[in-house]
Amino acid sequence: MFLLVSCSDSEKKGNSGFKTEQLYKGYSDRGSYLCYLKILPGNKVIFTYQNEGNDSYGEHSGTIKVKNDSTYHVSCKLTFGQFVYKPLNLDSLWISIDPPSLIDKKMILARYENEDLMTGRKTSKAGITFVIDDRLFNEYTPAYILTDHTHPITGEALTIKASYGCAYSFVEGDQVEFDIVISGDSLYTIGDDSVFQTGSFRLKKQ
Repeated sequence: MFLLVSCSDSEKKGNSGFKTEQLYKGYSDRGSYLCYLKILPGNKVIFTYQNEGNDSYGEHSGTIKVKNDSTYHVSCKLTFGQFVYKPLNLDSLWISIDPPSLIDKKMILARYENEDLMTGRKTSKAGITFVIDDRLFNEYTPAYILTDHTHPITGEALTIKASYGCAYSFVEGDQVEFDIVISGDSLYTIGDDSVFQTGSFRLKKQ
């Protein structure tokens, strides 16, 4: 998933380089993902997306290159992501981490809606489980996963709104390639949007 930014001639170095830091923000065309894209001098990019509650959350880093006057190619890798999967059973809140070094397991907490922390914690190389009290966490009442991982653009700590019957996975990902068009202070994806977790999107320069 990705996005890109528009830049004037003064913000580009010749035909290939970005001279100033630029930030773009907006929602996917389906409206479910908030996206940020930051371009750094040297043609580096940071791209993030998150849905409400952060049960789908991704951070990508990579590069952007000029293809022609309005089209750019982005190559990014998922460096940190958080996604939902089906748990083995419903008596625990399951959190898997791959690779194990991706996030500090000791700093992950889970709390109920009433702000009591979950107990019965079990930690392994693969991740963490919390034994749940289904009077406090059930199909009608969410829980929250608290981490010390911070958003690379906003600096906010990642908090996940957990739903009963779901498990949560912290992962790295593969390289993704895509093209975008930049026009004025807007940018938008082109081509097959199935490559993007978010689907197609447009962003505005901040």
